[in-house]
Amino acid sequence: MPSARGRGGRGGFGRRARPPEQPDSPEAARGRAIGMLARRDYPAKMLKSRLTDSGYAPEAADAAVTTLEDERLVNDLRYVESAVAGRTARGQGPIRIALELRRQGVAAELVTAAVDSRSPDWAERAAELRRRRFGAAAPADRRERARQVRFLLQRGFAGDHVRHALGAGLEAELEMDLDADELHDEPDDATE
Repeated sequence: MPSARGRGGRGGFGRRARPPEQPDSPEAARGRAIGMLARRDYPAKMLKSRLTDSGYAPEAADAAVTTLEDERLVNDLRYVESAVAGRTARGQGPIRIALELRRQGVAAELVTAAVDSRSPDWAERAAELRRRRFGAAAPADRRERARQVRFLLQRGFAGDHVRHALGAGLEAELEMDLDADELHDEPDDATE
C-alpha cells in the first residue's frame, strides 16, 4: 500500500504548503513567519512577500512582520551583516553582494553601509581569491589574463579590485582586457 507521502500527504521536497486557514489573522501569519525564521533569517520585506505568497492577506503579513521586528526576531541590519559575511566567505565581491541584497528588498542605506566597495579589503580579497583559484604566478598570456579578469568580474569585484589582484605591472594590458570584457567581448578590431 502506498505511503501517505506518495499520495499527496505532508512531507516531501518541493511541495507547496497548504493555504492558511485564517488568511486575515496576524497571529496565524506570525506563527508561519516564526516557522520560516526557524529555518533561516529573512529581511523584513522578503518575509512579508513570502507570507503573502503563501496566502496571507497583505495587512496580516505586515502586522506579523512589524510585531516580529518589535520583538527583535526580524532585524534587517543583522541580516545584512550576516549575509555580507557569508557571501564574502564564499568569494563574492561587493557589487554582487550589494545587488543581491537590493533584490531582496533591503534598504539601500543598509547595503551601502555594510558593503563599502571602496574599502581596500575588497582588493585584497580579490587578490586572495585569484591566488586560490589560479595560483600565485602571474597570468602567462593575454588569454589567461582575460580568463582571470572575467572570473573576478563575474564574482562581483570592481575593475580596481581586479587590477590590484593581477598586479600593477599589468595595468596597461589589463585596462584593454577590462574594457573588452565590459563591452561584452566585442572584437578588438571593431572601430566605428
